[in-house]
Formats: sequence, C-alpha cells, structure tokens
Amino acid sequence: MKLHLIGFFFLLSIGLSSAQNITIGSKFDFDQKSEIEPQIVLADNYNHYMLSILNRDGMQSMHKVVLRKFDQKNLLVDTFSKDFAIDMFTLHNYRGGFELNNNQVVVFIESYSNKRKVSELMQYTFDKTTNSFDTKVVASYPIVSLSKSGTFSVSISPNRMFFSIVYQKTDSKKEPEENDCYLLDGKTLNQIWKKTVTFTDEYYSTDKIVTNSGKMIFVRDPRSYKDTPYLTVITQDNQENKTFEEDTRIQKPISFSIGTQDYLMCFNYKRKGVRGGDFGNIMVYDLAQGKVLKNNAIDDFNRTPKIKDVLIRKVFMENNEIRVFVEGSYQSGTKPSTTFPNSTFQDPKFNFGPAHLLVFSFEGDLKQNIKLENNPEAETDLFQSYGVLNIKGNYIVHAGLSVKATNFYYGFYKLNPNNKFEKTSISSDYSERGLYGYKNINQLIYYFNDTNNFLVARLYNDGQMALVTFPLN
Repeated sequence: MKLHLIGFFFLLSIGLSSAQNITIGSKFDFDQKSEIEPQIVLADNYNHYMLSILNRDGMQSMHKVVLRKFDQKNLLVDTFSKDFAIDMFTLHNYRGGFELNNNQVVVFIESYSNKRKVSELMQYTFDKTTNSFDTKVVASYPIVSLSKSGTFSVSISPNRMFFSIVYQKTDSKKEPEENDCYLLDGKTLNQIWKKTVTFTDEYYSTDKIVTNSGKMIFVRDPRSYKDTPYLTVITQDNQENKTFEEDTRIQKPISFSIGTQDYLMCFNYKRKGVRGGDFGNIMVYDLAQGKVLKNNAIDDFNRTPKIKDVLIRKVFMENNEIRVFVEGSYQSGTKPSTTFPNSTFQDPKFNFGPAHLLVFSFEGDLKQNIKLENNPEAETDLFQSYGVLNIKGNYIVHAGLSVKATNFYYGFYKLNPNNKFEKTSISSDYSERGLYGYKNINQLIYYFNDTNNFLVARLYNDGQMALVTFPLN
C-alpha cells in the first residue's frame, strides 16, 4: 500500500511539474471570420507581438492593421491598430505583412477609389520603440473605373533583402501590357531602382517574384494553349527572356539560391498526352542557364480528388540538399456564404490534403519523398494543416490537436535529417487539462532559443484566442 501511494504521488508530481512548465496566456478577442494572416513578430526576451489584418466588408466594414503585444507570460499588455480604410467608396486589398528588423514591421495595402479615380499602394510601418505607425503612399495611379484599373503585387525575396512592387496597368489584348517595377531595400524600404517594362506579344503576366540577388521574375502565360509560357528576368539595366520545354505549364514558382546562383522551383504539367492533373511534376530550374535541371514526376497530389492547389511552404538548404515542405488543398464541399450570410447561397469549402517533405539534390533530383502527418480537418481560411521550424538541425512539425475515434492526438513531432528524416513524437503535453474546445493555428509557431520554449496559438470555441508556451523536451 505504501509503495502504491509513493507511486501515485510520484506520478502526480510529474503531472504538476509538467503543467507548471506550460504558460497559458490570457484570452483575447480574435475575429476568426475577418482577421487574416496572423504571425508572430518582433519577439525578444521580454515581449512578442502578433500581427494580423482585420479586413471586414459589408455593413459593418472594418479595415485595420492590428498588433497585439504580449509579455513573457503571454499576457496581453497592449494593442496597437491602424485604420487603413480611406473612405466608404474605396476598396482595399491586403498585399502582405513583413518583419523588417528587430523593431519594425511593414504592411502593404492596395486601394481602389472609384470616387477619387485613383489606385494606390499604401505602406504602414510600425516601430515598437515609438509604438506608432508611419504611413506612406508608395505609388499612386489614376484610373478610369474599377473595371479598368491596374493591379499592385508585392513580393519579398527569400533572404528578405529585397521587395519587388509591380503595378500592372490595364491589360488588354489590343494594347501592349505595361508594368511599372519598383525594387526596394528589404531593411530600409528605400527605393533601389524603378523602371517600366512593356510586353507586346500575345501573352499576359501572372506570377511576379523577386530573387535573393534582386532580380524580378515575370511568368508570361500564353493566351492560347498552342504556345508555351516563358520567364522574363528584369534588372535595373537588363530584360531577358528564359524559355521552357514545349507544352510545360508551370504553377506558382518560388525562388531560392545555391551560393550566389538563383534557381526556381515549381509544380507543373504537360498539356499534351494523358493529363492526370495539374501537379504531376516538380521542377528545379537554373535561372542563369535558362534551363530545367530536372523535372521530377510525382503522383501523390493528383491522387486527391478535386485538388485545388499545392503550395510550397518552406525551403531549407542544408547538407548539399534542398529540403522543401509542401501542402495541398482540395474542395471538400460547401458552406454558407460569407458574402450573403442570410441567404441560401453557398461558398466552396476547402480542406487540406497531402503534405510532404521533398528532398532534392543540388542537381535537382528528387531523393526522398516523406509523407507528413497533418491535420486534414483544418479549413484553409485561417489555418494551415501544419507549421514547421528548423531547430538545432532537426525539423519540428506542429500539426495541432486532432481527434480520431474519440482519441486525442497531439501532432507535434521531430524529423531527424541524420537518420533518413525519421519521425519521433515530442512528448510535450501542452493541453489544458480536460479541455479540448479549441483549435490550434498550426502555422503560428515560434521558438525561443534562450529559454528552449515553443510558442503556439489556439482559438477557442467562444471566438477567443490565447498564446501558449511550453518547453522542448
């Protein structure tokens, strides 16, 4: 009996010590339907912030940049916001939020005003040393009407050294396509160069990205299926076209670098022959040589019915390998319309499907294809099915909490690259005892190296959110 009591108190002490290592912050209001793109920024040993965009249209329209400040115990200590609604006649599009340095974040908002007949790109920079926002009009263009206005796009290089901003003017088959291109310094936001790029062929520009060396890349898609896309590489003093093999259709390329050389990676498919879907190949493209190093066949994603997209989430360059984390989404049904909430209209509902770690050699060969455990129950509006960090040479994957056959599973595990990316569960019970009425925002994960603590975010059924820290065991 005495031994049983000792064992009981030993287990109890372990449970209590584990619980004491978990820091659950105070709950705060979070508008799940209207707040988008939350991310942890400006973190140090004293405070961390959560940046999000509140972009609600309709009768209760609200447009704000929101920065919430937390202390070491995840208690909300302050909230800073910037209203970017110009007037009720102006439409607003979020074009990205980025951490510039240890003290500043920037948010880009595109606006269209039919009343003022102008399209603008606004730049809102928050500085935590002054707790204030600085507002700047990056570029402004007159418009004829909302249906005849141009479009801004914003991209940041993988090394975060450059921003590219492109204003594509009204696109017409009968007129040349004209783009004003701006390259900004990724730390100061100062303009490095500006130039106008004009195209006169029967193509149109889709994706626009920037490389680690500051080159802008335009994807030029043909208006006819008889032709093949090509790339245009733009620098301050040059404009050069790069081609693909015949009939290659590319999907949302991303750039990366090996040393000083720029490369692209993208899913693609062939128009000719039997087409099994849009994501049957993934290529590595040498930008300097203008050629495909390797186009690897991959059939995992096209097996998912109604697959909509496959996104490249993270790219790591280590041990002479390119390690790529990807995630697919598919239409899983419909849900009540958010635009017309009291009607019978339905919006498509999307969930996450296959998630993989793809490992390539520097020559572009696909060496390993590792299927990741993820949470397919997460809808795509706010959540991702997993988040990933590289910590001390290991990849930590956070797939949140899921329920299978009334059992609860903590999707928190480690991939060891030194052992063929073997998966090991991390035994960190970061739940609230007996409470499962919440969802983890899986991609919202941060690691504090000094304290060996993880930071995650959870959204409760009552619409509130809390941040949680716990140690890496």
